[in-house]
Amino acid sequence: MTFNLHSAQDRESALYHACVMAVHEGFPHLTIGEIIDPPHEMFDAALARQIALHIMIRRFNVPKRRVVEMQGRSREAVNRALRIIDDRCERPVFLAHYAFMAGRAGAVLLSMVEEAA
Repeated sequence: MTFNLHSAQDRESALYHACVMAVHEGFPHLTIGEIIDPPHEMFDAALARQIALHIMIRRFNVPKRRVVEMQGRSREAVNRALRIIDDRCERPVFLAHYAFMAGRAGAVLLSMVEEAA
């Protein structure tokens, strides 16, 4: 994926892509499409999407309002995702897995930036 480093929209889109790719590594049984748009009955896919949004906001400091706009989600849905993942991160096993995915998101983003430069 190539993007314009000088475009905030391109950078945020690349970051979302990096987060989804990293979460996919943590949930290899899901497709990318299921993470991006979880089917109603797939709770694990919904959790995976919540993790991707959480990484964007908590780890990469994307403002919540930007994530709401990018995702076409309600503020309440994004806030609920943050609360759910914050609560889950209180469990050491989940936190370790989350940290792996967040680290992978950073690595994926770095490789994308290096490609774009």
